[in-house]
Amino acid sequence: MKHLLKSVKILIYSVLLVTACALTVFAHDRIDHKQYKYHWNHNVGQYARIAVRKNVTGLTSAEKTAFVKAIKTLKTTIPAGSKLSIYDQFVAIHIGATRLIHNHKGHSNGSVQELAHENAAFFPWHREYIRRFEQALQAVDPTVTLPYWDWTDPKALDVIFNDDFLGSNGQGVTIKIPNQGSFTGGSVKSGAFAAANGWVMNPVLNIDQDTGTSLGTSLVRFLQAPPASDYPVPKKDVERALSLNNYSLFRPALEGFISVDEQGKVTPGGFLHNYIHGFVGGVQIDASTRPVKFKGLGTMSNIPSSPYDPVFWLNHANADRLWAEWQENGHQGSDFYPANGQAYGHNLKDLMWPWDGGMSTPKATALGDLLSLLPNFDSKDLVRPIDVLNHRKLGYTYETRER
Repeated sequence: MKHLLKSVKILIYSVLLVTACALTVFAHDRIDHKQYKYHWNHNVGQYARIAVRKNVTGLTSAEKTAFVKAIKTLKTTIPAGSKLSIYDQFVAIHIGATRLIHNHKGHSNGSVQELAHENAAFFPWHREYIRRFEQALQAVDPTVTLPYWDWTDPKALDVIFNDDFLGSNGQGVTIKIPNQGSFTGGSVKSGAFAAANGWVMNPVLNIDQDTGTSLGTSLVRFLQAPPASDYPVPKKDVERALSLNNYSLFRPALEGFISVDEQGKVTPGGFLHNYIHGFVGGVQIDASTRPVKFKGLGTMSNIPSSPYDPVFWLNHANADRLWAEWQENGHQGSDFYPANGQAYGHNLKDLMWPWDGGMSTPKATALGDLLSLLPNFDSKDLVRPIDVLNHRKLGYTYETRER
């Protein structure tokens, strides 16, 4: 049976296809929300202190409460002239990065391009993206930083999926998995991220990536349903990815599209970062078709709108932490990132949407014009992979515990 589960996991990847001195976020006017004030195009200047991202299992009760409160403040704050809350704007940006059309000479063929996933810029794009989200949280509460989920830590599940933090598994739906039994999931019913407690997702943004139909307004989880059921992630799997010297192997290994064994054999599958998306959201398999078809069951396994599950930020903070560890272990600087040969937006000095001065435009979704839901971006807010290679220059670091 374990052999069968391993074989099935190898196919999960089919569905799990998302300046030290001045950082800008989105160009909006200053907005007020009680004591909350934030200017999207602010200049943070020299950092008064380096933000330290902690292992989620090391958070105090007060730190967990502050993190949740800051997230929910962003979810209820709608900037003047916007149709969306600040949190929803971050979700819209993640969706936009999966469906770009380049408008500039040499790269304008009308085809939809993926920027945030499946290629070299996965790490730099998400580094910039989650850092800007962290800055938005810090505008609510300067003490808040993004915690990371060490996938090898067996204690993490009880901390994360608890009503005093990010809420429990979903309820109300039972699925039967052949040879495995029945498993429960569905909408999250308790904790701060239940619909009854105000966590209501925009149905125009929360869309099925395959059919274009809305997935509704509730956060959905099928936590630890097979085939993505094993936890914790073996330490040796992480260490093996960190041992890879070539970025062209390291990136897909840590993103989770391949594993590489001690002999260098590459196996496609759903691993590490990708595996956690499926572990939280759940993955359904239709083995009656050829090729076998996969379907994400919950919010985290619907990749474009997966930031609607706040677990997203912890998963990506850990992926960024491990990239930073890899960089500091002999892979620092631009020599360890592809200068060319990648799709546009992924090369070392390519501009990355949405920080590209308007060089690319997201394609409209089946449910409407995504452009009308995005914030305005400052044309001078330009970011390339080369600009984010040193995380400390972006004003943060990690409290990494011994593994």
